[in-house]
Amino acid sequence: MITAGLVVAAATVVALIYWYYLYRPLPQITGEIELQGLKAPVRVIRGPNGMAHIQAENAHDLFFAQGFVQAQDRLWQIEINRRAASGRLSEIAGPDMIPADRIMRTFGLYRAAKKEWDSYDDDSRAILSAFCDGVNALARQQRHRLPLEFKMLDIPFEPYTELDALAWAKAVALAGSTNWQEEIVRAMLVAQMGVDKTVDLLSRNEAIISGLSTDPSVAGGENRIPPLLPLSWTIALASNAWAVSGNRTSTGHPILANDTHLPLQIPSFWYETHLTGGGYNVLGLSVTGLPLVMAGHNEHVAWGITFACVDNQDLYYEQLNPDKRGQYRFQDAWYDSEHILENIKVKGESKPVQHEYFVTRHGPLISPVVPGTKRLRRVLALKWSGYDPGDMVPSLNRMNLARNVEEFQSSALEWCEPALNVVYADTSGRIGYLLAGRIPIREGGHGQGPFAGWTGTREWTGYLPPDQKPVISDPPQGYSVTANNLITPPGYKHFISWDCVPPYRADRIEQILAQNDAVNIRAMRDLQGDLLSLAAGPFVDAVSRIDGQSPQAKALVKILADWDRRLTSDSQGGAVYEVLMYRLLENTLRDELGSIADNFFGQGLAFPFAGNLFGIHSRVIMTELLNHPDSPWFDDLTTSEVETLPVIMEKSLLETRDFLTNRLGKNPNDWQWGRLHQNRFEHPLARNRLTKWILNRGPFPGTGDFNTVCQSGVSPDGNFQRPVLSVGSRHIYDLSDWDQSLGMIPPGQSGQAGSSYYDDQVDFWRNLDYHALPFTNQAVETKAESVLVLKPKPSSR
Repeated sequence: MITAGLVVAAATVVALIYWYYLYRPLPQITGEIELQGLKAPVRVIRGPNGMAHIQAENAHDLFFAQGFVQAQDRLWQIEINRRAASGRLSEIAGPDMIPADRIMRTFGLYRAAKKEWDSYDDDSRAILSAFCDGVNALARQQRHRLPLEFKMLDIPFEPYTELDALAWAKAVALAGSTNWQEEIVRAMLVAQMGVDKTVDLLSRNEAIISGLSTDPSVAGGENRIPPLLPLSWTIALASNAWAVSGNRTSTGHPILANDTHLPLQIPSFWYETHLTGGGYNVLGLSVTGLPLVMAGHNEHVAWGITFACVDNQDLYYEQLNPDKRGQYRFQDAWYDSEHILENIKVKGESKPVQHEYFVTRHGPLISPVVPGTKRLRRVLALKWSGYDPGDMVPSLNRMNLARNVEEFQSSALEWCEPALNVVYADTSGRIGYLLAGRIPIREGGHGQGPFAGWTGTREWTGYLPPDQKPVISDPPQGYSVTANNLITPPGYKHFISWDCVPPYRADRIEQILAQNDAVNIRAMRDLQGDLLSLAAGPFVDAVSRIDGQSPQAKALVKILADWDRRLTSDSQGGAVYEVLMYRLLENTLRDELGSIADNFFGQGLAFPFAGNLFGIHSRVIMTELLNHPDSPWFDDLTTSEVETLPVIMEKSLLETRDFLTNRLGKNPNDWQWGRLHQNRFEHPLARNRLTKWILNRGPFPGTGDFNTVCQSGVSPDGNFQRPVLSVGSRHIYDLSDWDQSLGMIPPGQSGQAGSSYYDDQVDFWRNLDYHALPFTNQAVETKAESVLVLKPKPSSR
């Protein structure tokens, strides 16, 4: 009896904890809620897997309800996003987050957001204000039932403002603009090895051009990112998108597919929504904390996005006045920089930490907050198009309302940041591609800095007009494809970038589409799940020519030679390929690169910037080097012998064998890519066994890598257990019948662990499955799982 009583008592305690922390904060999704701020009733229909269909009578109520409904599922995410953008993580996470707060404050996203807000027209301001009012209405309604994370950290929810929203939009834009990191890595390469060796190394990758800054004052330095911090908010993004013309589909109408690649996290970066009313009828992906739809379709046009490799950032060496602090030289005069002092509140500390930074005509001085650059002999200022007022909300609003390709093109070409590759299709049968984003016009013609900021000879003179941006309409092959690769029409004369993602994913997508004259939804699903690596082919061919010397090494070469180049979870060859690539990088280049090797292999220069494009460049370079067995790069400078490729290859193969044996066991049949490469959906507050069990999902066997269509990039430091990017959404839009469209956002629509929509899309993500995307009124009503009516609250007398 005593034992039974203890069991009942324990069960009661668990039930109460579950009720208080997980069930009680769940939002009301049926019935009626009265809200101040609404003008007329709004219906919120939740369909398959929690997708919200919002039906309003006017635009104000539509965006008010969008904010309210997003906050029902994602209030904590809205909170953490704005804190990350504003440099206020230390307030809730303590001293470990001070470096991240310093860098985000120095990058000045709130200053940029204020300029953007001041430039907006009344309609754009009204959209943002209504959205923020909706978020705050939910927070007021739930003030005694805030989500679990607020209780864990014992913090309230402050009113969400338009500047909070725009600063987060700027943070997302910054995530898609990594050129500042590539410029610094190049400068460090020059300092470490000299111009000639750096040019020789970089020229082995056709995706980059080594127009290097050769300023002799640059010096290398230690650039390792600190250990993982208590909040795992990091920046890194990619994606695929393609549109197929009706003359190549089974229906005779276009089909458009889009899958975005993001850091695996809970909650999802995206929020699925359908906005109807006030002239809008648009469905797709919205960014949590922001209004409108970022990618999706309305009644007439569908569009998909990938981040574009546009050089919209430049670094400038600034010459500071040794006699007067805060002054910098420009041409023949000294100028006062903007001097900013801010206090960073820190959890557990009685006094705030003072943060000081300076801003020149080129932008903020970032050297003091970016590890490694402090040892460069000149300070660096960052110029970025995102610091100028843009039109994120106005342009996106017009895209949401576009009635045909012409209206969509003119709207998207006015888009500012982040720079996006956009593919689109309309119901009249037209398809195309355009580059959306500001493209700087530079006096020097290109942006391959850092430049000497005091000369005045490398300044920006404006941005490329919309009618001069890359546009490809109705391509003759019948499809448009983008996968972060640079796309420009033949003969395009303007400088876009010298840092581009190699076209492996794009080439693979085109390879498949070219073979199919009757594309259907099933074919699009299969293509989004494709795991063949075009990058692996040249690498494996080169390794097979070299072979190994010992029986153990030869056995690994045979595994590679027999491999089908598909990175499935059970792929033995895939595991050998990925580990061997990293070992070859280490054994070939670590001796020349020294302390900057980690950044050349792709590690980000500072938290929260998880990576840079050299993570891809370095592997292309390594593959090309394998075609030159006598290259001096294979000589290990730390030994007295002169090594050639066969020696380095043998060493790397044996190290690969040892690594796989230690990690996965002695039986080579157990060397499977999915056992080595594991994916997890990790919540930033899951830091002990209990919270990990409640909040995290996984691990799951991984598939693919950065170069496969079904993408799953791993950390560039050789830690295959820590994914950097994976599929963050999959959507397929059928322009013959919108109701046949499909989508999914892992792990789910809700950010509340007690919700059935918290992780119900994990299996979709794992098994290449989707949920329906009903669009017509009849389909929406048929698929409805719950209906909530938001009603204006009568004013009190």
